[in-house]
Amino acid sequence: MSAGSISRRIRSMLREITDRVVELDYPANYRERSIDFVASLGGHQRDRLRQPVGNIVIRVSPGRASVSNEVEEDLAKFSDAVDGVPIVVNDELYDNIVFDYGKVFLTNERTIENLVKERELIALYRRNELYVALNVKLIETELERGNLRLSELSNTLGLSRKSVESCLRGLGLINIDKAEKLVTELGPDMVRSINYETLRELFKRKQSQVLEGGQELRKTLIYELSKTAVDFVIRGATTDVEYSLRFYVDYSRTKSVKTVKAKVANALKLAREFRAVVEVLVPDTTQLEVVKREISSELQGDEEPYIRFSFPNQPHTFQRSSG
Repeated sequence: MSAGSISRRIRSMLREITDRVVELDYPANYRERSIDFVASLGGHQRDRLRQPVGNIVIRVSPGRASVSNEVEEDLAKFSDAVDGVPIVVNDELYDNIVFDYGKVFLTNERTIENLVKERELIALYRRNELYVALNVKLIETELERGNLRLSELSNTLGLSRKSVESCLRGLGLINIDKAEKLVTELGPDMVRSINYETLRELFKRKQSQVLEGGQELRKTLIYELSKTAVDFVIRGATTDVEYSLRFYVDYSRTKSVKTVKAKVANALKLAREFRAVVEVLVPDTTQLEVVKREISSELQGDEEPYIRFSFPNQPHTFQRSSG
């Protein structure tokens, strides 16, 4: 199936789930892109009580069981910046299995829909095994009420008490074989599907951030991207639970006004969704006037609240650990 056909299906599915969908079309050739869709879940008022709230960052990659390092890095960095989950959509993968692949997750379109709507059992494939999750809340309730003993749970799972306690404190992941034993002995409610929150927490845990430049960047992260409309994303913490975003388009990357206009048009889609500002970086005053005039003429002043023009600084860079 072609990338265009899958993209149309993904677009339709996402818009059924949420009214907050950003579709990026830069670079114009989909083979050169790293990000195709950014969607904010829980966008429909009627669904907010039963749907998770968060972001997913999607790359459509038909017929490919792997992705390039550049695509993986861009997906992971942008997802980290917007507190989301990076997903590569491959139409040839099995239904209702999410593959843990490096810094991202691989799955198919139907699985994303089931994941968000929480309507079918979904398993996680990692380290050559399939996993589901313990129903931690139910198990803790049953332990408190005395209806279940930790030793009983330990024996059923074939794990030590210490391992079971650690599992309950963590993500609660157990392989399919242990899940089947638990369901047989204690009932189907003891396990649950892998869901969006599981993937987001798993993604957060496996990220290792290395900040260069000292203590002044403790609450500011700078992400450099390579295969999408945005060249840099700066995330600054405003409180312990909120953050602000700023998107940067760097003229020096292409030195083409036409290309910069295409990048800015896409960056503005993200800016509107995340209530952010797009900063267009130009090297000198001469280029500043040319770029500003061309972009302003293209936009006709409609995006004035979202766009700024300035000269580039030399910010400290954000990098990931290779581990």
